[in-house]
Amino acid sequence: MVRIDSLDEIADKIGLSNDGPVNAYFVETCYKYMDKYVPMDKGLLRTIVHLDRNSITYMSPYASYQYYGMREDGSHVISHWTTPGTGPYWDQRMISADGPKVIKEVQNYIELRGR
Repeated sequence: MVRIDSLDEIADKIGLSNDGPVNAYFVETCYKYMDKYVPMDKGLLRTIVHLDRNSITYMSPYASYQYYGMREDGSHVISHWTTPGTGPYWDQRMISADGPKVIKEVQNYIELRGR
């Protein structure tokens, strides 16, 4: 009888599980590329950030206003960004512009881990 590892076991071995090093590298890489799309006035939004292996959380009190482009109650739409190229939904902006670079970096990281 031949035993073949399950997909979960294989993913764990090469670091692809949700809590694995590849996922952590992916989050860090996204954060690195996303920075230039995050609105910046004094820099708090870009610097008060929590990264874990599965998410990026912008901790500033006004982060959600900036991300959605409006006040939480919908009373005011933000239409002016002080830094060109920045604005709401910065994760989507990053994926649209730099997604292939992120994928390539993560692929390279996986290949290096496999050696």
